[in-house]
Amino acid sequence: MITQLYEIVCQRSAAIPTAVAIGGQQGLGWKTLTSRQLLDAVDRLAVELASLGIVEGDRVVLWVPNHWRTPVYLFAIWKLGAVAVPFDREMNPEAAPRILDAVEPRAIIVGYDERPVWAGERDATEWWEPGALRRKPAVSGQESEDDDVSRGGVESDSTSTPTHTLGGSGVAPSGAWTRPAEELAAIFFTSGTTGSPKGCTITHANLCSQVEVLGENIPLDPSCRLASILPLSHLFELTCGLLYALSAGAAIHYIPSRRGPDVVQVLVEQRITHMIAVPQLLTLMGQKLDAQLRAGLPAPVYAALNAVAGRCSLPTRHKLFWQVHRKLGGQLRMVATGGAAMPVETQLLWERLGVRIVPGYGTSECSPVVTCGVPDGSTPIGSVGRPLRGVEVRLGPDGELLVRGPNVMRGYWKDSSRTAEVLQAGWYATGDLATIDRSGNVRLIGRANDLIVLPSGLNVWPQDVEDVLRSDPAVDDAVVIAVPTAGGGVRLHAYLIPTTGAASGDLLGAIVARGNGRLAQHQRIATASWWSGADFPRTSTLKVRRNLLPVPESSTAVEVASALAADDPVGQAIAGVARTSAAQPAQTLGELGLDSLNLVELALRLEEKTGKAVADGDLRLDLTTDQVRQIVLDAPALDAASGAVGAGGEKVSAEQPLWPYTWGRVFRASRLPIELLYRYAVTRTTVLGREHLEGLPARVIFAGTHRSFADLPLVEHALAGTAARHFAGRLVVAAGAGRFGQAGAFAQFGVLAYGLYPLRQYGEREVSLRGLAKLASAGNAVLIFPQGRHTHPEQEQAGDPLARFRPGVAHLAAALEAVVVPFGVAGTDSVLPPSTEGFKGATIGGIPVSIHRGPLAIAFGAPLALDRGESPHAFAERLEQLCYALSHEAEKARIMSEQY
Repeated sequence: MITQLYEIVCQRSAAIPTAVAIGGQQGLGWKTLTSRQLLDAVDRLAVELASLGIVEGDRVVLWVPNHWRTPVYLFAIWKLGAVAVPFDREMNPEAAPRILDAVEPRAIIVGYDERPVWAGERDATEWWEPGALRRKPAVSGQESEDDDVSRGGVESDSTSTPTHTLGGSGVAPSGAWTRPAEELAAIFFTSGTTGSPKGCTITHANLCSQVEVLGENIPLDPSCRLASILPLSHLFELTCGLLYALSAGAAIHYIPSRRGPDVVQVLVEQRITHMIAVPQLLTLMGQKLDAQLRAGLPAPVYAALNAVAGRCSLPTRHKLFWQVHRKLGGQLRMVATGGAAMPVETQLLWERLGVRIVPGYGTSECSPVVTCGVPDGSTPIGSVGRPLRGVEVRLGPDGELLVRGPNVMRGYWKDSSRTAEVLQAGWYATGDLATIDRSGNVRLIGRANDLIVLPSGLNVWPQDVEDVLRSDPAVDDAVVIAVPTAGGGVRLHAYLIPTTGAASGDLLGAIVARGNGRLAQHQRIATASWWSGADFPRTSTLKVRRNLLPVPESSTAVEVASALAADDPVGQAIAGVARTSAAQPAQTLGELGLDSLNLVELALRLEEKTGKAVADGDLRLDLTTDQVRQIVLDAPALDAASGAVGAGGEKVSAEQPLWPYTWGRVFRASRLPIELLYRYAVTRTTVLGREHLEGLPARVIFAGTHRSFADLPLVEHALAGTAARHFAGRLVVAAGAGRFGQAGAFAQFGVLAYGLYPLRQYGEREVSLRGLAKLASAGNAVLIFPQGRHTHPEQEQAGDPLARFRPGVAHLAAALEAVVVPFGVAGTDSVLPPSTEGFKGATIGGIPVSIHRGPLAIAFGAPLALDRGESPHAFAERLEQLCYALSHEAEKARIMSEQY
């Protein structure tokens, strides 16, 4: 039995060293770590954290995304005997400083490429890839002179043994590790009834007790692959989806975002067998799958399938609905759910489709699982199962569920009075009203207090929100209630009583917008109404009788979009992606330095900060900050969204088939007529910089100036006579999908003959880019013209904005982990007209048919890589100047070849 969480990775490494332990997106690829590589990464990072001064008992705040690095940081912290304090992505900006004052963290580690507003003047350290810290960023914020921290990476030889010997508790190699005396593993903060967050102190023993028994309810083994979508700041995901899953030998794959395409992508590509999810996600996914099934089948067939499924075993149902499971990777067979009440209809839907739903119940104070269903399906529908082995439950005099066992927390951090309110003689009072049947199954029937449990699993104390609203001088009193939505979600509604004066709708919206700016995303008010009476209905003790408050009428309720919150979440999101302090209302996304590669990231941040469904196809570089704000205002809520819709005229599928760039290269023989035309028209091809093409790495991007349609044949002919000749027939040419879709059949000829790859710039760009990354990993070189259009040398010399290099080349290089070989061309615009503008002859696929004989020249430069800390725009400018200079050299060589 394990007694300290670091032992999980040690034991797993010893038992199944080469099995995949964790995986997640890295750039455009998918990075996995084996059990031994995970342990090695943890050991290396522990050395680096110790070099920052982190020792046993220190608290470390983690504000990081769901990513393969996150478990490494957690286990490294635990190896040192330090205490993890996870923060949610949208941490309440007023509660966070109070938490920091309470826990006095040794370090704040952030991983969202932005500085959190709640950090204030405190030092925050940007996280790094384990083993790659080159300079110790001291926790005080002063740069250390020591520069000898390990430079090793996680991709080390899996047979190597960690040899770290830096002093301090828990920093010795894994084989000689000494268990720290610190019992506390983590502090999880939840909302409090007075606005002061409560920190649940969770020990190693608490979590280890859960790991030991969860296998009886959620069977996992090394053949299982689990998708992690809930943040690891959610204790349910940490315990079940990380600690237990790793100990059971399963592989864990981190879904990069909650967006439908990303979820499905991971389920399919990683062949996921299990998930940990909250009911809200299952409801949305289930409704969409059922709607697609219903639309794709005649009504009698749909009805017959459901009737037959009711009499079949679970595996048979899985086969019966094969068309549904094909969209989910074909392997999903079990989902454990908790955090909120599971709608009966949602559970029945998934079970009918052949996926076992294992419901559970818990609270952060109980680490968190208290009860759980069983995998054979015998748990009664609507129940949350029986208590875990070793956990006791009973009902209090008023029907409140009480819990005792090794999973119950030690207490609230530095808060003995509130600890005493809920912990008596080892029994924790959950605040949930329940019944227990003869078999021990627990069924929840309500709350003993006012806590609102959202379908997402997050909790809201109405008093916290009401206190913020009451602080406005225009508000005399406020009450917050939860209102169900048609999509299975919940919206918070506020009833307000004004102090004096007219109760206008404009004033109401402004009041709530100001209040929302002081609240976390999940606490924000969606609608509000003025209360018509002089006071709310109350008990004899003056407590508001919330059960008597009516559902708000749509005619009197004011919609309050999160986008209009006083903290300007839209401006925050844009400024964060643009790496600037603020985004002005009239500035366009392009002027702020964004390019099409940033639009997916911006869409995700907008969704996170506003709760609105924003597709990357809704965003364009010519939109101003105010226009983006309006798009967000008009967008549907996430729980009502039907999915992203592409824009920009990109009619080409994001999932471009990859065979034309692999075995389909045999069809490149179809360009023979064009090859003959090239040999006829080009009297001489001059190639400069051949020495720069020797010894190139496997991943290469060729990027240079763009003069005409003849540039591509020139690059291929030039490469064929150099040390990089193996790339000549393996070029994948990134072309804008918008123009590509307008070229018709000739575009398909370009795919087969020249390897044109339609790269989407708006909708589903990530999917399109991942395909390009796969081709780069398979030994293909990428050819890109960063100007995006044919340009004349005079435009470059005059500094014409249309001739500038787009920073997307830098993003692409970083995502593909490739070097960039710059080049400059000369003469191609003389051989073939650069455009059809003013051209009166015949055209094919938008290409003017007019050949003029003459020499061509191309000059290659030395391979480039992004410098440490260099921005994409800075790299694009550096590349641009080099390519301009190379074009000038090529032009001189071309002129000389004409003379001789």
